[in-house]
Amino acid sequence: MNEAMTQQKNTGNWNEPKLQAWIRRQQGAAVHELMERGLVASPVVEAKPAWVLPHTLLIGKIRDQSWVGEFYWFICGEAPLTHAPSSVAATPREAARHFALQWQLTAVRRGEAGNQLAEKAEALYQLVDEDVFWQG
Repeated sequence: MNEAMTQQKNTGNWNEPKLQAWIRRQQGAAVHELMERGLVASPVVEAKPAWVLPHTLLIGKIRDQSWVGEFYWFICGEAPLTHAPSSVAATPREAARHFALQWQLTAVRRGEAGNQLAEKAEALYQLVDEDVFWQG
């Protein structure tokens, strides 16, 4: 994730065909996994991307048709698929900050086994700190 962060200074053109395909693959795999985890019970869900670091990270929203005004944030790509209720964050940037802190806490609990997750948490937190990634 660090290498991609230094190479890309914006979230790119979402209309680029390869990026659209990558977004569809990531989102589809995330939705499938979140359904398998039991996050959503309905066979009809709404999922949409909210923020993308091209070919690296996707932060999206998923909503079961029965949820009124509620949704879950999720992050996927070069990151462990993680989700959180919309109540923890109002924006994709705030959701990313939440995920970074969540990963850091999990990494601490895992000790040495959590080193890789701690690195991803630190990289995501650094990304959250960079305004250029969150403009527009």
